[in-house]
Formats: sequence, C-alpha cells, structure tokens
Amino acid sequence: MEFRGRGSSRADEALGLSIPRPIDAENPAREILFDPAYGEVSRAFDNRKPFMKQQFSKKKIALFCGLAFSLHSFTALAQSNQSTLLASTSNPMNPILVTATRTPTKSSDVLADNVYISSEEISQAGQTSLVELLQRQKGVTISSYGTGGSNASVFLRGTTNNQTLVLIDGVRVDDSLNGGANWSVIPLTIIDHIEIVFGPQSSLYGSDAIGGVIQIFTKQGDGPAKVGASIGYGSYGTSISEASIHGSTQGDQKVRYSLAASQTLSMGFNTIAPNNKEGYTASGRTGYVQDSVTGRLSQEWSKGQELGLQFLNSRLNNQLPGFDPQTFSYQQVQNQVSQLGTYSLYSKNQIMQNWRSLLQASAQTSTALNHAPGTPENSSYDSTLNQRQNTYTWQNDINIGTDILQVLAERKTQKVSTNQLDYNNGDFNNVTTPYSFLGFSQTRNTNSGALAYQLKRDANIANFSIRNDSISGYGPQTTGAAAYGYFFTKEWRANINYGTGFRAPTFNDLYYPGYGNSAVLPEKSKNTEAGLHYEKAALEGHIVVFSNSISNLIQAGNSESCPVGTGYLGCATNVSSAKITGSTLSGLTQIASLNLKASYTQQNPVNEGSNSTLVKQAKQYGNVAAEYLYLKLTTGVGATFSGRRDDYLGNNTGMGGYMIYNFYANYDLEKDLSVFARWNNAFNKTYQLSYGYNTPGSTIFAGLRYAMK
Repeated sequence: MEFRGRGSSRADEALGLSIPRPIDAENPAREILFDPAYGEVSRAFDNRKPFMKQQFSKKKIALFCGLAFSLHSFTALAQSNQSTLLASTSNPMNPILVTATRTPTKSSDVLADNVYISSEEISQAGQTSLVELLQRQKGVTISSYGTGGSNASVFLRGTTNNQTLVLIDGVRVDDSLNGGANWSVIPLTIIDHIEIVFGPQSSLYGSDAIGGVIQIFTKQGDGPAKVGASIGYGSYGTSISEASIHGSTQGDQKVRYSLAASQTLSMGFNTIAPNNKEGYTASGRTGYVQDSVTGRLSQEWSKGQELGLQFLNSRLNNQLPGFDPQTFSYQQVQNQVSQLGTYSLYSKNQIMQNWRSLLQASAQTSTALNHAPGTPENSSYDSTLNQRQNTYTWQNDINIGTDILQVLAERKTQKVSTNQLDYNNGDFNNVTTPYSFLGFSQTRNTNSGALAYQLKRDANIANFSIRNDSISGYGPQTTGAAAYGYFFTKEWRANINYGTGFRAPTFNDLYYPGYGNSAVLPEKSKNTEAGLHYEKAALEGHIVVFSNSISNLIQAGNSESCPVGTGYLGCATNVSSAKITGSTLSGLTQIASLNLKASYTQQNPVNEGSNSTLVKQAKQYGNVAAEYLYLKLTTGVGATFSGRRDDYLGNNTGMGGYMIYNFYANYDLEKDLSVFARWNNAFNKTYQLSYGYNTPGSTIFAGLRYAMK
C-alpha cells in the first residue's frame, strides 16, 4: 500500500469539492488514517537538504579493507583444522522451493506457478532496490514514488499490495494497520534468495495470500567459513557497502552461523514531475539512508535435532515532499524513519523416521516516527506508529510412503498503537484551530489449524490443503485448495489448480475512530489456473492461464452498517468486486555460454463495480534477459516493458507504456575478487509508476566485491 498527503485549494475546500486527506493510492475512496508520508527529521538530514557527504572517505575505505582482511584471517584459522568439503548447489534450472508446500520441493514438482530468484541474480542487481528487482520477474508489476527509499507497492498478477503475503525466513512482515508490506525498509543487500508463489495460498498461510506469497531468505551457514564484502558507488550519490560471514563447524554436533550487515546511502533526486496533480512543485533531491543487519545461529545437538535462532533488523530514514498536515498550504520536505525487526527461535526435530517437526516462535516489530516541520501558522507535527506481531507455529510433516501429510497449528497475536491528527473533526477554513491528536491501541488474536496432503503416484502429483483461521472480533474463515499434475513424459507435464483465499480487515478497517467498522467482512477470492510445462536440463517453457475472482473489496463508503460517530467520508465497508483473468508465457534456456530468459503476461484486471481497469494495473507486461559468460567476464542485458496504466486521481491520469533496458557486467580479478558494474535505464527512458512522480533516469553503479568460493 502507498501513502501520501494530498493538497487542494482553499476555495475547493470551502465548496466541499476536495478535502485534503491522506489517500490510499490503490483504493481512492479509502482514507489512510495514519500517513507515514509525514516523516521524522533525522540527525542525518536537516529540513532543507540532505546532509550526506561522500560515502567513501579514506577512513571508511581503510575500515572496510581491515574488516575484509580480519574476516579472511579468521576464516583461514577456522578452516585450518577442517577437511575440504565438496560444495553442493541446487540446479539453478530446477531449484528447491519451500514456500509452495511449506516443505522442500523441486520446482518441477511444484504445481503452483512460481519464480525463484537466485543469489547470483541478486548480486548482479547493483544499484537496484528490492522492488525494482521484483519488477523484472514474470507476473510482477510495481508502483513507486521515486527513489529507493520512497513508498512502493508490488502487484502479483493484477492483485493489490495488501493482497500479497510477504515472509522473511518464515516470519510475516505485513502491516497490521493498513495491510501489505513496507517494501522500502526491506534491504536487498543481505538477501540470499527469493521465492514467489502465485495464486491464493491462504489454505497454507492464512490471511492476505490472495495474489500469492513472496518469501525472502537470508543466508544460512553450511560448510567451511566463508566471508564476503562489497563496496560500490553510483549515480545520485548512491553508495552501498556490505560484509558477511557464514559457515558451520564439522562433527556430530554441527553449529551453523551467518552474519551480514549493510548500509545504503543516496542523495536521491527530485521525485516531483511537471504533471503532478496533487499541487506539488519540484522540491529538489530527497535522499535516504538504510542500515541493516541479519544473522542466524543453530546447532544440530543430535542427529536430526536442531535448535536455532535468527533475526533481521533494518532502519530506513528517508526524505519526501509533502504539505503541512494542518493547513495543507505549505509544501515542505518531510522525513520518516521506519524500523523493521524479525526474530525467531525454532526447533527442528526428527521425532520418528517418517515424522519431522518444526516448532517456531517468531516476532515481527515495526515502528514509524514521522515529522512534518513547523510553519509560520502551526507548530511541527510528529506522529508515531508501533506494531508487534507474535506467531507460534507447530508444523508436523509425516511421510506415508511417497506421500506427505502435513498437520499445522498456529497462533498469532497482533497489537497496534498509533497517534496522529484527527481529520474526522475540524474546520478546514479556520487555520487558527489546529486539529487535535487522535489514536488508538488495539490487539487481535488468530488461532489456526491446517491439514495438507502431498500425493505422488508414478506420473501423478496432487496437493490438497484446508485451513481454518479463527480471528477475534469476527469469527472463523475457512479456505482450501486442490491441485493436480500429470507427467506425460519426463519433460512434459500439465496441471490444474483451484484455491480460495481471504484478506482480513486491517486495524484501520475495524478500529479506527470515525472510520472503523466491526461489521466489515473479509475480502475473499476464488482462483482457477491451468498450466502446460516443458522442463529439460537446459530448456524450460511454461504457459499458465488464470482466473481470480475477488469479492467484498473494502473501501470507504456510507452504508447502514456504519457505526454511530462515523466521519464524513464514511466507514470501511464492502462495496465492490474484481475479476482478473489472464495468461503468462515464460521460458529460459542455456546455449553453451549464453543464458536466455523471457516472460510475457496478458491480463484483464477489471473492477466489476465500475467496469473499469483496476488502478495501476497494466494489461500487458513482461521481461527479456540475456547473459553471456566468457572466461572471467560475465555480461548481461535485460529489458522490462509494461502497457498503459490508470492512476487513482481521476480522468487524464493515464500513464503510458514503457520499456527500459539494463546492462550489467562482472569481471573476476582473482578467484575471490571481482569488479562489477550496472547501467540501469540505459537509454534514459522517461516514464512514471505513479502519476506525477518521476522515476530514476539513466544510472550507473560500480564496485568491488570479495566473495570466497
């Protein structure tokens, strides 16, 4: 979900034609009652311009080199008493996926349409955000408001950002207040690989998995200790530095460990385009700083018995343009500081020869401290948001011959506390009367149980799953899925899938004073898809057709179910439905030293209430990429294209189609040392992902990487 402030003229306000409110860009009728667009002034910035100096001082380079040398020395010492281990890597054209079934499964046996993004592809991303990397995958489109630190959304096959579940190492990272993930705070530099599974997955994961699931994995140590470090600099004063170590001990009680840290700093660029309809004018650069760390530690204390813990913490401080929140008369540079943390403690146990158990306790925390500077008429404005989500999961996988029975029990607790201005009451024409602060603190519990069965008989594969989520406040939700696949030959297979999903109302929808409505129903979906696949050692081809019907879309409106005290914009209510039909064609191949990959999606995302195309959704989009390896040199080129999209600001806000080209290269100086470079949007294409907001122009990023092999 995207957040921003909106301004309008005083005359329009007096006539009631346009009220300055935070707006949900994916759902224009729905107000955002907490707006992270109002950010805190960080010590890294002042109120006028980014206070960011050149990243690569002599002292920092010396510190970086010293760290790399120290890690290398430690690794050499750690390995001195270890025998050489033969590294085993999964087939990049048939990787092992966990997300599709919650158990390790070869991608050729996964019945849901999926994408696997390898660590090699991530390392080649260069000056690229996580959202931009996802944009280059099949079935994925995005929207953003400019720089890598700006608010952004990811759409899977025509669904909205808050209809996609996001996990980091198995821990949910959704926003309980407004729904969806805060993509800008998730760092790309410390990610090992990513899995995307399309279609409703609520029967495995519960709420929000209507469009699919995106799971992010950080590094897991195994084998002799390995260290890595990289440093790079590029356009817009962007610098990225990171260092990591991972490995394991040997013996019967193996200890696995990994630790990674990174920093990204950018001076940014002017994000306001000349056609901006929200009243903004060019405001100069808006930069950001992101600091991240992740790690895990585990011990196999007995054969088949492992105890471990893992964590991720990321802090983003970014600038963005906005209007003062009291009168909407003064354009200013505002700041927001967001922090995301995920923590988990787990125990993997081989209880019997055919019975594996995973017991996990996890927590996700997120905070936002936002600041709008003072004006001649009003003092500065600060708002806060604190969220915590605890999840307790017990998953049991029982082998029955070649089949697997999965039994899962889960409990989730959520708490949200927020404090911001009360726009439901106040006088827009009397600037001497400031809006009062209004907030709330609420909790919600979800108790879940699920069963899944994976069947494999000769050329036949089938998956069945059912789940019940009992949510405090509005009762149980039951979802299910069934999928069948048949191998005509070793290379050719077909599948047909059916599944249901749901998205629970957010804390905004249920509890916010003057807007929340306890009678609002969950959004629900029914999805059918079929696919034909050809998979060989060096050649793959896939065609998937899908139809996803979504009912009970939640928007702001006036209805009989609105409680007493509802504000003038109405309450959260179920007012519409959507249907998304389409097909995706994708393939990849290896021809000697040349790798080729391409995808194309044709879809028809329709809002059935207005018989219009869903906001920010294209009817055609896709990607083409080629990579060539010659001795120590790896070079590649990729193109991303999209058709026309409509934004939420009414008539004449269509965004034209675009195609952008990206080039990259990597050269091995030595066995473990390489230089790399990336040229994004090489031909400086002007295009928009949100109407009235600029995207990066032609950018170059280059650096040095040390990675033990």
